[in-house]
Amino acid sequence: MAALKLGFMALAPALAAAADIPLWGQCGGIGWQSAGSACTSVATCTSFNDYYCCSKPVTVSATPTTTNRGSSSTFSTSIKPSSSSTESTGSSTQSSSVPVPTSTSAKYLISFGDSYSQTGFDINGSKPSSSNPLGNPPLPGWTASGGLNWVGFLASQLNTSLTLSYNFASGGATTNASLVAPYAPTVLSFVDQVAQFSGSIASRPAYAPWNSENSLVAVWIGVNDVGNSWWMSDSEMDALYGQIMDSYFGRLQVLYDAGARNFALLGAAPIYYTPSTIGQGATTVATQKVAIAKYNSLLASRFDAFLEVNTDVTGKLVDTVAPFEKAIKNPTAYGAPDATCFNEDGVSCLWFNDYHPGVQIQKLVAQAVKSAFTGTFF
Repeated sequence: MAALKLGFMALAPALAAAADIPLWGQCGGIGWQSAGSACTSVATCTSFNDYYCCSKPVTVSATPTTTNRGSSSTFSTSIKPSSSSTESTGSSTQSSSVPVPTSTSAKYLISFGDSYSQTGFDINGSKPSSSNPLGNPPLPGWTASGGLNWVGFLASQLNTSLTLSYNFASGGATTNASLVAPYAPTVLSFVDQVAQFSGSIASRPAYAPWNSENSLVAVWIGVNDVGNSWWMSDSEMDALYGQIMDSYFGRLQVLYDAGARNFALLGAAPIYYTPSTIGQGATTVATQKVAIAKYNSLLASRFDAFLEVNTDVTGKLVDTVAPFEKAIKNPTAYGAPDATCFNEDGVSCLWFNDYHPGVQIQKLVAQAVKSAFTGTFF
């Protein structure tokens, strides 16, 4: 059976309009300064917290797509890149300005993952700041949700203090490309992403003075590892997943050695609920469900072992199945006509396309992460 390939082929801009303050641009908040005075006509200035108000789009009606299709690799953004940015394969080439954080109380969300997490951040571009917590591209970033994903929600809406996002996630990523090959050789695996971290902010440069107390390391990966192996025999799967976990927790130890002490590990998402999988029939759904459960069980046991060795770590394993099921079991409460339609507006259906969750599911995942760390990081 052919391996399931994830990632993106193109960054397709959506709404854009000439205005003093662009769509999703900052329009207020502590420390904000701008000559702009008005939002675009399709947006309104919305306050998410004391530190961030942004030009949020008003509700736009759209016709949802309800027909299942084969796995889609189309990857789009809900904003048009600014004139100072240039599209390139897998990265954004932008201004290399290095703003110093405007608040000594800033917190740092350092995240790793695949297309469920990617915002399009380029470590060589503009750095996160109070004016754009994602650094580059502007909010909501280049995501596979049709708008904000869980990283963007935590950095711009669900935070109560300035939260700067350093997101190393790469669309199509697996944990280790030598164990499970991604859809293209240019994709950065979790191993590669941690190497990128080690070569950039691990040294705590002036533009990112994170420390063990003000930073949260979050990892959400696994759908591509499982998506390319779920049909294996039990013995083959056990062997592969054991190797994957060795690599996964080896990278976690690298992050620990660099000074990280707060870890949020997100369990592999329930890809058996995706329209793509459902379209392949009940047998595929059932088999993927077993594979995801096996992966997540092993992740939990290995995380327990990691915490036993590194006793000064605050670590939480975040269940991502529950957020998905909350929306899937009651889709109309989240603006969708049913649990399987998809639409690239990200909001009229639960799914952005037939394999990637839309904005509402992403927000529920973000809320689960926040709940796990309420009273500590959040």
